[in-house]
Amino acid sequence: MKRYLILSAMMLFAFMGKMQAQNGLDHDIKESIVRLSIGSGFYSGGFPVYAYADFLVHPGWTVGPQVDFVFNNHFHFVLSGRADYHFTKLLNIPSDTWDVYAGATMGVDFSHHTTFSSGIHAGGRWYWNKTWGLNAEIGGGTYFAAKLGVSFRL
Repeated sequence: MKRYLILSAMMLFAFMGKMQAQNGLDHDIKESIVRLSIGSGFYSGGFPVYAYADFLVHPGWTVGPQVDFVFNNHFHFVLSGRADYHFTKLLNIPSDTWDVYAGATMGVDFSHHTTFSSGIHAGGRWYWNKTWGLNAEIGGGTYFAAKLGVSFRL
């Protein structure tokens, strides 16, 4: 278990260093290189609340932390890292309005027994102005999830 925590922390610090080094990149996500999302949805066997952030690390690629709380017979707290590829440029869609992505998560589930958590997901965002938008995501792995929430661009 300690190996997973150490590996996750090392990956986070490596990505943070890369983000600082590539701050001036011309990228296909034109409006913002940081996004925050929060919402709820359906997890297999429970009611979730989630929050995550995306930081641009390379054109089309983002990484960031994710926190999930799942309420059912037992309380689950999942702390993960996520990596996403954004298909905006590939699909030739306007990045100021739409964001379509797919990615993976890896982290730790702090429930009754601390366990490794992983999954894959696909989703999208629709922005009704330069700052605010809606997000929807579906994924599988440790927990199956369908999520709906709001996004904020910095």
